Amino acid sequence: MFTYTIKRLLQSLVVVWAAVTLMFALFFIIPGDPISLKSGEKSLPPGILANITAKYGLDQPTYVQYFRFWGHLFKGDLGYSYKNDKSVNTILHDGLSTSARLLFWGALLQLIIAVTVGLTSAIKRGSLGDRIGTVFTVGIQGIPVFVSGLLAQYLFGVLPFQMHWDWLNFFKPWPQTWTAGVIPTDSWKGIILPALVVAVVDAAFIARMLRSSLLEVLRADYIRTAFAKGLSARRVWFHHALRNAMIPVVTVYGTSLIAIFGVAVQTEKVFSLPGMGSTIADSALSQDAPVVLGLAIVVIAFGAIVNLIVDLSYALIDPRIKIDSKAVH
Repeated sequence: MFTYTIKRLLQSLVVVWAAVTLMFALFFIIPGDPISLKSGEKSLPPGILANITAKYGLDQPTYVQYFRFWGHLFKGDLGYSYKNDKSVNTILHDGLSTSARLLFWGALLQLIIAVTVGLTSAIKRGSLGDRIGTVFTVGIQGIPVFVSGLLAQYLFGVLPFQMHWDWLNFFKPWPQTWTAGVIPTDSWKGIILPALVVAVVDAAFIARMLRSSLLEVLRADYIRTAFAKGLSARRVWFHHALRNAMIPVVTVYGTSLIAIFGVAVQTEKVFSLPGMGSTIADSALSQDAPVVLGLAIVVIAFGAIVNLIVDLSYALIDPRIKIDSKAVH
């Protein structure tokens, strides 16, 4: 497994390099001058324009700018924004502090909702709970993020305020005594509802996948044998059925974690959160190459790490699956 992990890490580095190189090249193909976009409608004197261009090294040949970018990157320096002259490291740190919390809680809630709904629907097949789960998975999956976000704001913000349901109002400050003063309640009330919106987007699909996988596993001979031996239903469901049914679900969940980054960006815009949503939009429109490339590195590296963790988790879920270097093609 160690050799396999090293090879996958090297493959991930190649993917990051290729993707960033492609994006770097696109900035020289797309028409427009980032320095002119920075100045807006104001026309800068040629001397000042030349000084700014030289400051960012844009007067150098493309290959010089390319190798200088990687040289700074190896030192942990992503450069400075063309738009506001701030360090890209600082911009990413400020934006990702909110986005990372949203991604974490969104992914966690997504897993909890998907497993709960999928497992309940499979165990109680044909029951009222199964029908409710089916309605949930079919109905929620097709709702756009901006619609579910606005609906959540109304149900848990506007409506409780109008009806004086303070216990349901996510936008009202919560008492510090609820968390013993250890966890800032301001961060909780500001992140739970957006995280829930992020979670339900793909939770419905994952729940349906888990239900189908569980029903297929339950038809296996070893499940019938386990029941015939007198094992409790709880042990059969959780130790045998759920564990084996999680293999395809883990694959889908890993893909969802990568896609959830884009969902989080949309959710930040709907809830006006100070995350990476506005940063991505502004940087792309202004052709702010250092910021866009920095964001690309973070997103691509995140995707590569998630894929690696998913592959390694197969062996942990099912010990029969052996991972070695020969499995890499």
